Amino acid sequence: MLYPMNVDLTGCLVIIIGGGAVAERKVRGVLAAGETAFVRVIAPEITAQLRTSVDDGRIEWHSVCYTYGMLEGAFLVYAATDSATINAKVAAEAKERGILVNVIDDPSASSFQIPSSVRRGNFLLTVSTGGRSPALSHAVRMELEQLYPASFGVWLDCVARLRREMWTMLPTSRERTEFWRMALRPHILNMVHDGELEKAEVELRNAALDIGAKSSDSSD
Repeated sequence: MLYPMNVDLTGCLVIIIGGGAVAERKVRGVLAAGETAFVRVIAPEITAQLRTSVDDGRIEWHSVCYTYGMLEGAFLVYAATDSATINAKVAAEAKERGILVNVIDDPSASSFQIPSSVRRGNFLLTVSTGGRSPALSHAVRMELEQLYPASFGVWLDCVARLRREMWTMLPTSRERTEFWRMALRPHILNMVHDGELEKAEVELRNAALDIGAKSSDSSD
C-alpha cells in the first residue's frame, strides 16, 4: 500500500535519467506543479520539446550517459531510460543515498509512484492503482476531466477570496459552516461546471447576506 502525499518541490533538485518521451512526460509533470523546482535531465540525447525547455531556461541538460555519483543532492529521481539495466543502477544509487526514486514500468523497484492527475490551477485531483493498472487510472482521470473542467480552478481562486471576506461578514463558526454548506450545494457546483462563475458568486454573496440577516434577527 502507498501513502498518499502532496510534496512541495520548491528549491528541490529533481533529476530525470533519460531523454525520451517518458522523460519528457516526467519533466512536464514536475513543471506543472510550478516552476520552483530545479530540474536536471541526464541523457546523451533528448526530445525536441525537452530541448525547447532547456533553451527557455526551464530545465538543465547534462548531455552524458548516467554514471554512479550523478544523483548527489537530488530530492527526487526518475529512472526513465529504455534500458532496464541502467534504470536498475539508478534505483540502486538512489536507495543507497536515501533519495526517492521512480522507475518506469517497475513499481517494485520504485519508492514512489506518480498518480494520474487532473490539475485545475491549485485544484488537484489524483488517481492511483499503485502501478497495478495504469489503464484504469487513465480511464478514471479522463472521467474526472469531464466532471471538473478548467472553470473549477478559477472558482477555487474566487472561493479563497470569498473565504477571507466571510471572516468579516460572518464572524461566528456556525454562520461560516452554514455558508460553506451552501457553497457546496449541487446547483452552485453545476454553475461552476458550466462556467457561470459570476452567477455562482452572486448566489454565494446573497447567501452570506441572508445568513448574516438571520443571525442578526435571532440576536435581537
